[in-house]
Amino acid sequence: MNVRLDNEQWQSASTATLGDILADLSERAHARSRIVTTMMLDDRRITDRDIDPQLLQESSVNYHELVASSSTQQEIIDSAQGTIDRYRGFVVEEGTALAHQLRMGGQDLAPLDLWLGKVADVVEIIGNGPKQPGTESPARIIAEWMEKLVEARHARDTVCMADLLEYEILPRLSA
Repeated sequence: MNVRLDNEQWQSASTATLGDILADLSERAHARSRIVTTMMLDDRRITDRDIDPQLLQESSVNYHELVASSSTQQEIIDSAQGTIDRYRGFVVEEGTALAHQLRMGGQDLAPLDLWLGKVADVVEIIGNGPKQPGTESPARIIAEWMEKLVEARHARDTVCMADLLEYEILPRLSA
């Protein structure tokens, strides 16, 4: 089977399974600090949902060509920047509403707990972004304030939680 990854092309061994070929493909991309982002097996687009044990065991002789493309992690993040910004804005809006509820004496902390998971996603995305030399990572600073928020949450100190959200966490998430 003919295999192509970006501009590199090779022939797989006739005894290779699709699993063998996909593993080799992934290793070649990884060696160039890239991630496989698309795959076409003959005329069929393959996604992670299609990769199951049965497909991995199939012989490569049943197929003619596997064409794949790859991207760097930064290229993937850059291409998703609009979506990232919208999600970040949504998380900030939700956090602002939570701060208001806490200031009004709200005692139901379940929405806060759900929101914390979303903040973790944003912090991970921020942490994978470009680094500014000589400055502390914004993700690390937010994570430190989040620890204080979790402490206040355990103490059920709604005023402290609202203050942390309003004055420390949300402005940094917005930046």
